[in-house]
Amino acid sequence: MPSPASATNNRILIRATNWIGDTVMMMPAVARLRKAHPDAHIALLCPAKLRDLWLHNPHINEILTEITGRFDTAYIFPNSFRSAYEAWRARIPRRIGYRGHWRSLLLTDIIPDYPGETSHYETITVAGKYFRRKVFTATRHQVHRHLALTGTKPEHIPPRIWLGPEQGILTRKLLGDDRRPILALNPGAEFGSAKRWPADRFAEVAKQVHAATGCRVVLLGGPRDAAIPLPDGSLNLIGKTTLLELCVVLKASRVFLTNDTGPMHLAAALDVPQVAIFGSTSPELTGPLSDKAVVLREPVECSPCFLRECPIDFRCMTSLSIESVTDAILKLLSPDHK
Repeated sequence: MPSPASATNNRILIRATNWIGDTVMMMPAVARLRKAHPDAHIALLCPAKLRDLWLHNPHINEILTEITGRFDTAYIFPNSFRSAYEAWRARIPRRIGYRGHWRSLLLTDIIPDYPGETSHYETITVAGKYFRRKVFTATRHQVHRHLALTGTKPEHIPPRIWLGPEQGILTRKLLGDDRRPILALNPGAEFGSAKRWPADRFAEVAKQVHAATGCRVVLLGGPRDAAIPLPDGSLNLIGKTTLLELCVVLKASRVFLTNDTGPMHLAAALDVPQVAIFGSTSPELTGPLSDKAVVLREPVECSPCFLRECPIDFRCMTSLSIESVTDAILKLLSPDHK
């Protein structure tokens, strides 16, 4: 009789995605894999920079940054050739993933794409200019795409990040003893300028909300993000937090104002109320899965375009007013809001 360690599918490797937002959106799929295989040893392979997001996740047994040991099955969430090649080179017998980039021969189980999910380009004319934009004829949220890879039916499963016992210590270290409710801001976006609501509007919203509520404003972002003018008593943490520390600050915030970014998904997974601004991208595909998230967007004819830079007048973002964003935040900050 084979030992439990050698039983089919008793050792599962999950090859995680490489970006913050994508990582959060695959968390429901990991939870469903654990539910389907309650006694399996589940290891998660991820880039070292994302390890903190999985540290206290109860659905996995270990976190790897390279494949070590023997596995029966690999679930490969990235679409890259390299991620499939890693599992093939490690001689994992069963390798499950989407067709991806020239990697079909490296997979044993190919998950079919959703009809209409493959994008194509179309040429449109707006403001007297011709340009090409990406189009999806069908929309399926990325969370549901990841669930389908595991054989799970689409359902509303909010992602979740668990923080460990260090949370309290880090909160005091980063935020001190100030007890005012926190409005956290994230004016940046890694993908490109087309995803960024103008920074001066973030600053004006912060000014108005602070004047109305006395809240403490905390500015977040990566090392390449620029600071914006802030009300007195605010805290600038741009480029000063690790990924774990960023999660801790978000968890301590009353409301988070952000563009469509990785931190937007972190806030959703941490159950933090937020206002998320969309322009060039689609909330139907990658919006925050949280009943505490308010998504704001203006319906313009060229959005979503999925471009890094706007080729015309940035109307999807400039048409979104400071007043509408401020009002949405004040509603979330209201003592009567639940």
